[in-house]
Amino acid sequence: MIAYLIFSSFLIALLTLFFFFAVLAKGIRSDGGRNLAFCFFSFSIFVWSTGHMFWLLSETEAQALYWVKVLVFGSIFVPYTYFHFVVNITGRYALRKFVFISYCLAACLALLNFGSFVVLRLEPRLGFPYWPVPGPGFPAYLGSFCSLVVVAACLLFDKYRTSAIEAKNQYKYILLGTGIGFVGGSTNFLLWMNIPIPPFGHLLVLVYILGVGYSMWKYRILDFNEMVFRVLAMLLVAILFSGITAQGLVYLLSTVYPEFFPSGFLFWWGICLLISIVIVSLGSPVSIFFSEMLHERFLSNRYAYRTELKILSERVALAAGTKVSISEIASELMEVLSVDSVGVYIRSEVEFDYVSSGSAGERDWAKRILTSDLSFMLDRLSGQPKAIVLAELMHNSRSFDAELSNICGDGKLLQPTDVLVPISGLSELLGFLVIGKRRFRAVYADVDFLLIENLCSQLGLAIKFREFERMSNQAEKLISLGTMAAGLSHELRNPLVSIRTLASLLEKEPENLSLNHSFSTTVQRDVKRISGIVEGVAAFAQDAERPTMPVVIEQVILEAKSALEHRLVPERVEIKLLVQENVSAALGNSEQLIQVFQNVLENAINAISEWDDRPEQGRINVNIRGGRKYKRWVDVEISDNGPGMPVEFQSRMFDPFVTSRDTGIRSGATGTGLGLAIVTKIIEHHRGLITVDSQVGKGAHFKISIPCA
Repeated sequence: MIAYLIFSSFLIALLTLFFFFAVLAKGIRSDGGRNLAFCFFSFSIFVWSTGHMFWLLSETEAQALYWVKVLVFGSIFVPYTYFHFVVNITGRYALRKFVFISYCLAACLALLNFGSFVVLRLEPRLGFPYWPVPGPGFPAYLGSFCSLVVVAACLLFDKYRTSAIEAKNQYKYILLGTGIGFVGGSTNFLLWMNIPIPPFGHLLVLVYILGVGYSMWKYRILDFNEMVFRVLAMLLVAILFSGITAQGLVYLLSTVYPEFFPSGFLFWWGICLLISIVIVSLGSPVSIFFSEMLHERFLSNRYAYRTELKILSERVALAAGTKVSISEIASELMEVLSVDSVGVYIRSEVEFDYVSSGSAGERDWAKRILTSDLSFMLDRLSGQPKAIVLAELMHNSRSFDAELSNICGDGKLLQPTDVLVPISGLSELLGFLVIGKRRFRAVYADVDFLLIENLCSQLGLAIKFREFERMSNQAEKLISLGTMAAGLSHELRNPLVSIRTLASLLEKEPENLSLNHSFSTTVQRDVKRISGIVEGVAAFAQDAERPTMPVVIEQVILEAKSALEHRLVPERVEIKLLVQENVSAALGNSEQLIQVFQNVLENAINAISEWDDRPEQGRINVNIRGGRKYKRWVDVEISDNGPGMPVEFQSRMFDPFVTSRDTGIRSGATGTGLGLAIVTKIIEHHRGLITVDSQVGKGAHFKISIPCA
């Protein structure tokens, strides 16, 4: 029996110590004090079980009495810490003042324990050499123990009775653990009261801890699976090294000083174990090294999905400038998280409903959800942009439980096992992600929620980016439309005068109408001008993107020059081409690039020929240089000795319907003002650049840069 009690006490101490450090590593300031209360509860049982083990291992009465005081000290706090824990998990925060009072009573009993108030003396009983004899305060000690356990059980049962199905299972484990553990632990008191029944149920206290611990896992207070492995592995290493150290220490001290006290191996093993645990837990280099080793060898496959979540978030972030496939994201997320279904709802443009934009799994998702149906949930997602576990929300708040019951359940919008994650962009709720039940009923850790929330944030930014891009495109279209309308109005007004005059004459005397040659020429000129304007507008409006391929810029310019060859001699203009060696091919569309350079060269010819103060010989120099070794661009510089242009005109010369007539230098200038606008559009679609540098009377210098193939 003694060996059985020593072994069971050791297991209880080891398990409670594990829970203590596991929850302590999670943090004791979260979840409304539940973590802190559970740490108190675990530590009190650890002190009791450790004292119980060393009491049975004691070789003298003095040692035994000391450890009996220790175990009683721990057992005094067990019911009080358990009551504290139950008050927190049931949400009975109004009872916290009674928790404080109960701790004060426990402190008084603990102080009295160091005398003979609870334990009077030790005597042999039923094969135990040092069994405690209860003192005058034992009834108060036992009565408070039983009373608080019963009160805590009543609170749990009331919460169990009023909770939803999912929460009932969580409280069930605590109730079962409390019942079985209390019955098993109570067998220790029988021999105290001189009833000849040994504490055979001592090992059942493990069920007490396991029931509460399992419920803690259900509450997601810690990532139980991962933390169990890490902490248990650390404990095993600590036990191994502390045992070796204790054995060496006892051997060394007994050799040097045979009468040293205490000389028991188990005592020093326990001391070394505590020191080892502190070193492993608090020593950063040791803890980091050990955690990395565990992760690489044992946990990398188990938590590989977290790496996949990070990669998925990065892909969404990189795709912000393109159209994001929400259905593909939902499918990948369902596979990565091993859930039965995933749905994504995005706010519609009218902003009174949310539309199903992508889904995966077998669930029949609603096509759209009205804002009024989820108003209380959307307010919560907007005010607190974090993941919401519906089961926990229903468990923790009765008001939300009543509202959620209207939309959660079979055939309804959501399921009690769903997790809702907000999709936000720039502090604005754009939608939400619904994650169904995990196939293996695994628990989400905080790091999992952080990764999922990060994914939703990236998705929200991508959606917001697309929204801004769409608004920008609409604004650009409206601006272009306004510019086009103003330009058309200005350009068509003068040509229409002659046509209107002709129409008026035809209406008055159509039989006797006689047109002289000058008027006929004017009408034909104006009709041709209107036709040119219409064709230019059509060319400007059409999509400038064409298939691209490697293009030799020298050949492109030669073709553009040959198309203008008929004007060079009459206009007394010379085009000189200079090509640098080893110029790489550019990536572009040859037809569009011919149009670009033909337009720029023709503008230069027009500028020289229409200038009143033109030189005797007009010159246009074309210089081609660049390539992969030269900043990966092919540069074409076109300069002339024409009239040039003022600086203020250069800033708007690439806008539609802006012509050189606006400078006042070329009064007889022709053209629609659409040529350079079309050139700019083509260059932009080639991901190139066009710039101009000019001074009045000193010609113009254009530079066009096209990426290399």
